Amino acid sequence: MQGRKALIRRAGEKARAASNIMKGMAVATDPGRNLCLWLKKRQNPLFVSVEIETTSICNRKCLYCPNSVAERPAGNIPDELFTKIIDELAEMNYSGRLSPHLYGEPLVDKRIVRFIAYARERLPGAFIKLFTNGDLLTFELLNELDAAGVDVFRVSQHDKQADSRLIDILQRYTGIAGKHKVEYMKYFDNDENLMNRGGLIAVRHDVNMKFCTYVSGITIDFEGNMLLCCQDYLAKHKLGNLKDENIMDVWNKDSYKSLRDRIESGMWLTALCRVCNGRESGNGGNNSSAGQ
Repeated sequence: MQGRKALIRRAGEKARAASNIMKGMAVATDPGRNLCLWLKKRQNPLFVSVEIETTSICNRKCLYCPNSVAERPAGNIPDELFTKIIDELAEMNYSGRLSPHLYGEPLVDKRIVRFIAYARERLPGAFIKLFTNGDLLTFELLNELDAAGVDVFRVSQHDKQADSRLIDILQRYTGIAGKHKVEYMKYFDNDENLMNRGGLIAVRHDVNMKFCTYVSGITIDFEGNMLLCCQDYLAKHKLGNLKDENIMDVWNKDSYKSLRDRIESGMWLTALCRVCNGRESGNGGNNSSAGQ
C-alpha cells in the first residue's frame, strides 16, 4: 500500500513539474501574469500540503537556518489543537502531503509517534512525510514512526562528515523497508537547496522565481497561526488562528485567496516575497503587505 502510494505521489510530482514549466513560460510577461491571475480567480483549489509545527524547538542552530540569527518563542502545539487540525482535515478527506514540522525538530517532541499514529488513523489517504536532522533518531524510533504511519523520512545531513551511527541506522532500516522510504539530503555547504528565508539568511545564489508555489500549501505554527508560507519565520503574515477558526474558513478568506492567487501568478505583493525572491535586499522579517 505504501509503495503504491509513493508511486502515485511521484507521478503527481512529475505532472506538477511539467505544469510548472508551462506556467513559468506564461508568467514571464505582464499579459501572462494577468492571464494566470484571471484563471486563478475562477478556481478554488484545495491546498496540496499541510505543515504543522508540533514544536518550535530545534537541537541545532545551522548557519543557513533562521534559528541561528533570530529569536522565536519556544513552545509546543497543544494536544487538543493538533487533534482539532487533523479532525478538520479528516472531514474533507484530505489526501495531500502532511508534515509535522516547520523550523523545529520533530523528534524533540516526545509526542511525535502518537501524533503520527493519530494522523494516519484519521487521514488514511494522506502522504505523511517526516523531515528530521536525524540526531535523535534510533533504529527503534525509526521503526515506531514507520509503524505509526510515516510514508517517507527526509533525513538531512548538516555536518561536513556524515554521522556513521545515523548512516548505519538508515542502512539497516532501508534494507528492511526499501529505499523509497528514506530521502537523504546533504545540506552542509550545499547552497543549491537553500532559501534566504525572507532575507534572514545570506545565500550565495539568487532564487529569482517566476512564480511561487509555497502558498499552495498550508503552514501552521505551534501557536496555531496559519502563515502565508513556510518562509515566514517571524510569522509576519498571519492569515488566521486555528485555535478559534476553521481551516477552510481561513483558506477561503477573500483577502487570503487574493494574496495567494497573485503570488502564484508571479506578482510579488509583500516585502517578504520580494526579498525571498531576490527582487529586493533587506531584512525579510520587517515586511508588510503592499501592492506590486
